[in-house]
Amino acid sequence: MNLVVTSAKGLEARASAEFKEVALLSGIRKVSIERSAYDGVLEVEVENPKALLSFFSEFVRSEPFKVRFVMRVIPVNRVVDTKMEEITGAVSELAAGIGPGETFRITIEARDSPYTDRQLIDAIADAVDRKVSLDLPNKIVFIQIFGEYTGVSVVSPDEILSITKLKRAN
Repeated sequence: MNLVVTSAKGLEARASAEFKEVALLSGIRKVSIERSAYDGVLEVEVENPKALLSFFSEFVRSEPFKVRFVMRVIPVNRVVDTKMEEITGAVSELAAGIGPGETFRITIEARDSPYTDRQLIDAIADAVDRKVSLDLPNKIVFIQIFGEYTGVSVVSPDEILSITKLKRAN
């Protein structure tokens, strides 16, 4: 899994078809989409996620009414077991992508997590030796817990695609 796609509850099949259609328009041929155990969440594996995110963003800007079921597209840099040491280890490695003068924020979306948000935030903040900015961070440490496994990402805010925000910006 290198992308998480969200949709409204019950519309996962339509979001999946819509996402696959846009991916094919972008020229990407290898798209694997699985419905997760959680409502409104699809786990996606594509061959070039950054290029697809860029294409998807431009597609929504030019054709805002053609994307109706996909709500967000979130990159995933690494998938680990939901164990604190594995999560913080992945964050430590990925945090090398946060420059010395850059700031970060931690965003957690937990589904069936054995940890509280506070436990996760404290452990992750200890693993990243940079300044925190909740309002305008240069990078976001995005943690998505899916029960036994966790998606970990360190991305810039514009790499998290919110279809609603893109449509509003038009």
